[in-house]
Amino acid sequence: MERDDTAVEVNVNFTSEEINNNIEIIEVKYQTTYSEDTHYLLIETKLKSSTWSLQGIPNSSSRITVRATYLYGSRGGVRSGQFISEMGGELNYSRRSVKLTNGSVMIDGSMRGLHVGTYLFHKIVSWAKQFDPSFTVVPISVISGDADGENKDRRNKLYTNSGIRFIWEGAEGMGGQSDPTLKVSELIPYANWPNITRNHGLSALDNIWRDFSTLKEKSRGLRASKRYYRREYETIRARLRAIAGFLNFPGYIFCILLGLAIGRALGWYQGS
Repeated sequence: MERDDTAVEVNVNFTSEEINNNIEIIEVKYQTTYSEDTHYLLIETKLKSSTWSLQGIPNSSSRITVRATYLYGSRGGVRSGQFISEMGGELNYSRRSVKLTNGSVMIDGSMRGLHVGTYLFHKIVSWAKQFDPSFTVVPISVISGDADGENKDRRNKLYTNSGIRFIWEGAEGMGGQSDPTLKVSELIPYANWPNITRNHGLSALDNIWRDFSTLKEKSRGLRASKRYYRREYETIRARLRAIAGFLNFPGYIFCILLGLAIGRALGWYQGS
């Protein structure tokens, strides 16, 4: 029996890899009955793409990650540096498909209903629209456990406004997955966030530092006031002690004279 020692040559050629990071700050306003709250979020968008060829056949991959972090706000309740959301997507060129999620599309409860999710998901859909329109959108699954109260409407509107249609399992709008035949050409980069202002030049930092400086000035003023009132307190206390001593001086004299009189009467003191 003759053995075939012919080697199989696999030709892989990496041509490029590109990483692009973008940072911006958004100003999110929330109008209440009595006031208007303002929040600042840091939005980090990371794009990573690679191209290569296998046996002369071109191939590529691309990935996007969008992360939101809380910076500062006019009211308490959310701490600086708190994680708000992270969304992502991925291109699979060999399968001719695009994913629009990294496993979940969630927003921290403190920021729900403020269009932050719409703002982030718009970046994912806009990124996906650059690829071949015939590529398939990997099905997105939603569960009925997330469909409670207002969250159900917010979740479903986020997807349907972006052109994503669902096949529901059981009650409509509760749980199911997106249509597996959905194409990139059918996606809609839905942009509607009337309460959000983008600050590409990071100009919002000026407002943040200005507010921070104001708080520092107020703090210094309060500390100065505390020192002032402490000095006033000590001054008034010293004066009161002096007044009390003055008021008690006649009493001291009377007691001395009374003691001398009693001593003379008892013969303890004869005087001059």
